[in-house]
Amino acid sequence: MMKKPYMFFTAMVSLLLANGTSAEQNRLNISGFGTLASATADTRTYQFRTDRSQAEFAKKDGFAFKPLSLIGVQLDYSLSNDLDFVGQFVYREQDEQNINSITQMAFLRYDVTPSWQVRAGRLAADIFHFSDTRDVSIAYPWVKVPTEVYGIVPARSFDGADISYTTRFRDFNLSVKGFWGSGESDFTSADYSPITFNDLRSIGVEFVAFDWSIALKHTQTEAKNDNADSAFVSSRVAQLQPFWSGATAFANSLSLRGANIQYTSVYFNRFLGDWELSGELSHINSDSIALRHSLNGFINLSYLYGAHTFYALYSFAETDDYFLNEERPDFPINANTAELAIFVEEVASTLAHRQRSLSVGWRWDLKENLAFKAQIERTDVKARGTGLRARDGLVVDDEDGVAHTLFLALSFSF
Repeated sequence: MMKKPYMFFTAMVSLLLANGTSAEQNRLNISGFGTLASATADTRTYQFRTDRSQAEFAKKDGFAFKPLSLIGVQLDYSLSNDLDFVGQFVYREQDEQNINSITQMAFLRYDVTPSWQVRAGRLAADIFHFSDTRDVSIAYPWVKVPTEVYGIVPARSFDGADISYTTRFRDFNLSVKGFWGSGESDFTSADYSPITFNDLRSIGVEFVAFDWSIALKHTQTEAKNDNADSAFVSSRVAQLQPFWSGATAFANSLSLRGANIQYTSVYFNRFLGDWELSGELSHINSDSIALRHSLNGFINLSYLYGAHTFYALYSFAETDDYFLNEERPDFPINANTAELAIFVEEVASTLAHRQRSLSVGWRWDLKENLAFKAQIERTDVKARGTGLRARDGLVVDDEDGVAHTLFLALSFSF
């Protein structure tokens, strides 16, 4: 039984392709993109992974290809002058490999008027600026989008519908988009345990001119369930109710289930001759201790010289430390609850990322659809803020550290 809209659309486009005649081939456009990339680090403690959905990481004294290498295929099939189908399928390193995980997009698009457009099906998660193109490395100068912003939310797509309006002014174009739907995200790699998001609502406004652009996005959603670690710890805390009157309320605050989650981002871009200045600032928050206030962002300066682009990129993720004895001094810590207290701090710290990265890199456009990239990144990781890195043990046991990572990549489209 097909329970997801994207399954229906995938089956539909397969039938269209199987029964299409040669006279209809001009109604189908097949394109694709990919990245062949390697990464190596100078530490075995805090090694690189591209986002929280991955267990694969950059190796010390060796090269890892899985974290960033991928291949994607996109199908665009025109059903009429105003209606078409879009399907995008991406194979990359992640916890699960099936039709669900590789289907990035599968939607119908209807142009109501030249200004109004409606889409329905599986759509890219329009939470941050590069949400649509985060896997399309040929579309931006860096080897990867900044991990401090995009690695925190590994979800690439959601099931639902959006409506957008675009109009032209004298000096710029204005676009407004609203989305509603639901989806799934994976916050763990050691044990596949996805979080389901219900009633996801997003609104975006973008101003685009010849040499500048500004985009604002705001997303609200509700978590339907916990991951395994949060569920275990919150249930253990609730069992303290006979001994501690605040146990039940505190256990509920540790849980992601039912938590209201908000994402807000602002992106800007400015071209100054051969120079480009761009950046993004995002804020993440919820009413759960497991996902507290977080400020994330990046700023990039690029210089274009013929077929070469040189860039410097600074990015950060910042969340306050959580210490149980300071936040909840009434928590009964004794010999029987000492281990549970550590687990509480672990739940509160796993998504509390604290790291800063400085990268310099070079992109060489060998052809219009082929680019070689090299990037060196220094990442300063703070104690209790190491969840974006590939590591062993508890986050609360980690100390400050520094990691240097070298990336080499070939990005292409076809």
